[in-house]
Amino acid sequence: MDDSLLRRGLGAPWDTQLLECLSDGRVCLVSLCCPTCQLAHQKAIIENKDCSPIDAVLIMCCPLCCLIKIQYLIDGNCTADFLSALCCGVCAVAQQHRQLQLKGDRPHGCFMD
Repeated sequence: MDDSLLRRGLGAPWDTQLLECLSDGRVCLVSLCCPTCQLAHQKAIIENKDCSPIDAVLIMCCPLCCLIKIQYLIDGNCTADFLSALCCGVCAVAQQHRQLQLKGDRPHGCFMD
């Protein structure tokens, strides 16, 4: 997907705010206990494929938040996303999960149905 709209600032905001991570306790808990699994499943959703064990290894090398932003035309920049993940990684993972849910995609991470 072309990210030129995002570079021009024509994207939409996230449907869920970063600090709303506590609004869904289950997502927050799984994001806290197993963020790598959660991120691997989110990446599989964005890439429209099944999640495999190798995805959990590769997820550490991929800026997933940027892929989600491109997929859903969310405004912002990757620097802010990096800082959000650095300062509050659990909230960032939960925000991404909730964004996928709100868009109708169902990221089935560990302990998620």
